[in-house]
Amino acid sequence: MNFFPFLLLSYLLITSVAQAETLWPPRGNNRPLIAATQALWWDKDDPEARKLKARALDFAGRYAEAEKAARHALLVAPQDPEVQRILGRSLLHQGKLAQAKSALERAGQLGDSLSRSLATMLRPDRMTLQNLDPKISRSLVQIQDNQGRGIGSGSFVSSQGIVLTAAHVVAGRKKVLIRNFQGQIFTATSVCPGDFSADAVLLQTSAQPKDFLALAESDPAPHEPLTVSGFPLSIDLPLTSRGEARAKAKGGILSTTIPLMPGQSGSPLLNAQNQIVGIASRGSLPLLAHSAPARSEAVSNAALTALWDSTHRAGSFSDIRSLAKWADKNTFFDPAVSSAEQTVLDQNFAQSEKAISQVIEKHPEDEGLLLRRALTRLALNHLTEAEADIRLAILKEPQQPEPHRFYSGLLLHTGRMEAAIQELEKAYRLDPDDADTAEGLSELYLSQGQFEKAVGPSEEATRLNPESSRAWSILSASRLATGHLEDAQSAAETATQRGPEDPRAWVQLAASLNAAHNFPSARTAAEQATQLAPSEPRAWLNLSTAYAGLDMYSEALPYAERATQLEPKNRAAWNLLAALYRELDRPADANAAAAQLQSLDASTAGR
Repeated sequence: MNFFPFLLLSYLLITSVAQAETLWPPRGNNRPLIAATQALWWDKDDPEARKLKARALDFAGRYAEAEKAARHALLVAPQDPEVQRILGRSLLHQGKLAQAKSALERAGQLGDSLSRSLATMLRPDRMTLQNLDPKISRSLVQIQDNQGRGIGSGSFVSSQGIVLTAAHVVAGRKKVLIRNFQGQIFTATSVCPGDFSADAVLLQTSAQPKDFLALAESDPAPHEPLTVSGFPLSIDLPLTSRGEARAKAKGGILSTTIPLMPGQSGSPLLNAQNQIVGIASRGSLPLLAHSAPARSEAVSNAALTALWDSTHRAGSFSDIRSLAKWADKNTFFDPAVSSAEQTVLDQNFAQSEKAISQVIEKHPEDEGLLLRRALTRLALNHLTEAEADIRLAILKEPQQPEPHRFYSGLLLHTGRMEAAIQELEKAYRLDPDDADTAEGLSELYLSQGQFEKAVGPSEEATRLNPESSRAWSILSASRLATGHLEDAQSAAETATQRGPEDPRAWVQLAASLNAAHNFPSARTAAEQATQLAPSEPRAWLNLSTAYAGLDMYSEALPYAERATQLEPKNRAAWNLLAALYRELDRPADANAAAAQLQSLDASTAGR
């Protein structure tokens, strides 16, 4: 037997596997980790030391260890939003999107507005961090500013190192860096803007990639499945969002059902053949709710083809520093507009508001700019000015559902529930095929005790987006509230199948099983919920309820106590806790819990 071909084949296979394993290596270092380890050595119960260890592991790219360290820190600092954010980041890097969303939501509840925004935009039903074709992964690039911070995404489109990205990602910059799948950094030397009519540019680098993506020959058909892979600013791994074309491309713009996060702008929009049919341009605004709508705009394939054809003309590429001179060419090339796209992660909101206001003076008819200024004003807590922007946007485009959806979020944030429902109802009438609007409307109905009205839109949401565990969870809640226990359990079971790592689905399943007095199964579901989201008070409340239903009062007690610790205003938790104390013959504690419940009732009546 000739062993040489066998050895050569083995070598090639090993090389291929090794290459795949090193795609997008973490950029962190171990110096902070050493310091954190020393701090923990001095005091292992110090909350700050535990938090420092978790943060250092996350920055070092040791995400599984960071998750473990963050959970360890939560034992001594359960109300610390930064620990919750670190936990969310570590879970996100591992592709555990549903758990990451839950952790970031909890951080938002504890006052971390940045985490709340990230949680809102995370869509476990339409996003993945794994199973990306290696060729696509090697073709992707992260766009960075002159300090190495991620500002967007792109892809190689030729072996000569040409990168395709969105114009607004690099607008106004004098230096642009490109990071490839091996972690190598290249400087963009020149830029081709075409005729400035599209939110797209080509960047020339010195890279010589072996893998690159090609343009498709035509725009996608309506409802054709599509994906976008890029780099949200919170992570260094390519995240893939899924959806479809909503209609035929019009005016160089393709409307899709693909959810986007800041940092995915400029990402290639791919068809089933992994051909570029557009690039991500603008995502839907993050609302003050549980999920951002799955809507976005992309530069159409036809516009990209025109851009590519322009490279054949002499002088099509200009020095990269020309970007700073092109601010008046189009809103895409105005850096003030690009700053609006990153307000969720940019903490200098005052500067962003000023810059967007200057752009609005030049483009007063663009309702999208008004909504983005409203977003910055919300971050500054300038609620009156934000509301004025939204109302003006509605006047300019009364038939567009987006301003109504955004206004509903603001009204909800300011406690005007009835008006919030009315605005979301308007958005639903204008866009009845949007699953996210249906989900949000059903949740609002549930929160106001309008259970019968919640059933219809929740059923429609599962029809429009059957893969959404959130939609099935909401349907389960609406059926449970209307007394349809079997249907509620069935919907909750479907939710856990669609999202086996979604804590909300397991919480709802436990609730429906408890309502049906199936306490053993409810205990199992609730235990799964607490493992996935140990900071979710409803998970602990369901677990306590299941044990109480089994007459295991001593076992139920600590879980009820934990529920009240995590959510001190949870009436159901205090009510159960008082009942458990009475069963265990602890009258003083029972009276204290009952008094706490009465104070909550009094405060609610006062409002």
